[in-house]
Amino acid sequence: MLYKSLVRPLLFRRDPEKSHEQILALLSHLEFLYGTLNEFYRVADKRLTVRIGPLTFPNPVGLAAGFDKNAIAPKPISAFGFGFMEIGAVTAQAQPGNPKPRLYRLPEDHALINRLGFNNEGAEAIALKLERLRARGAMPAIPLGINVGRTKIVETKDAVADFLAAFERLFPHGDFFTLNVSSPNTPNLRALQEKTLLRELLTAVQEKNHALATRAKIDFKPLFVKIAPDMEFSQVDEIIEVVEAVKLTGIVATNATALMREGLKSPVGGEPGGLSGRPITKIVTSFVSHIFQVTHGRLPIIGVGGIFNAEDAYDKIKAGASAVQIYTGWVYEGPGAVKRINRGLLKLLDRDGLKHLSEAVGMEGRSTNQAGSFKRS
Repeated sequence: MLYKSLVRPLLFRRDPEKSHEQILALLSHLEFLYGTLNEFYRVADKRLTVRIGPLTFPNPVGLAAGFDKNAIAPKPISAFGFGFMEIGAVTAQAQPGNPKPRLYRLPEDHALINRLGFNNEGAEAIALKLERLRARGAMPAIPLGINVGRTKIVETKDAVADFLAAFERLFPHGDFFTLNVSSPNTPNLRALQEKTLLRELLTAVQEKNHALATRAKIDFKPLFVKIAPDMEFSQVDEIIEVVEAVKLTGIVATNATALMREGLKSPVGGEPGGLSGRPITKIVTSFVSHIFQVTHGRLPIIGVGGIFNAEDAYDKIKAGASAVQIYTGWVYEGPGAVKRINRGLLKLLDRDGLKHLSEAVGMEGRSTNQAGSFKRS
């Protein structure tokens, strides 16, 4: 494949963050090719349609938050076959993120480590950008999610107000929202996964969601919460309890791991930050399986972590994910990855005699003791 043999080696010679910025800049100028790209990369098949609450995804493969933090090129990116996508994470206040270097490739492990720290232009600037994109018809044709995080300088006690400020400003522009309480790169952010703090946050945002929707005379926006893989299942159960009580739409499982490092081959494997990619494939699948089993499939799950091919995506779906997201897998597998995954999923459905992807959701549980035996380093 041309990407792996020629393009990726050239990209991987350059600084990871600079390469990423250059790719986004290039994509932002490819809007005129949207129709051509979409026609080439799109896999249109009703068997792949996903419905989560009021959302309809033309296929189950989405782009995870972090790739296009500042909504630089959402429409061109969407043309590469995605069924949905997230921008962000966006914080209420603009912030530069952590000191550089802060993004590392681990090619020996098919992984990335990042400690970017929610670097973004802030909710006001990104809302204005989305307004301009909408005005000129440059928004994606697929559902657009906005990932919302906490501003770094805001203390935990003030986190709810910070989230609400970002959510209210961005509310008109997202088809759904993901509350990111699990990035390992903002100090004390993961404290918001604690049951009492999480209930306070999710309740406040859901109340604001309904109030804004009533004022605008529209349906309220689907809300998800994104959790970390660095916890015991007992804590996951507490999160599930809160999510169901507050009536969130679902859970995004999971973010990158801040803890797992054993077995890595790359010389930069010890760098602090969030590890994503192939090393977390199995642990994420176990989280998806556990959530599905505990909720008996009541709670939609978006599985994200270590998805490179159709088999990886299918494993997450069989474990209980209604849809999946990729990021690191797209970096390593290239622009055709989503198309290959969707085509592969159709073949796997045929193999298993299934008429629709929804029949595969939760078809096979995964071992619930994988995370419990997860050795932390």
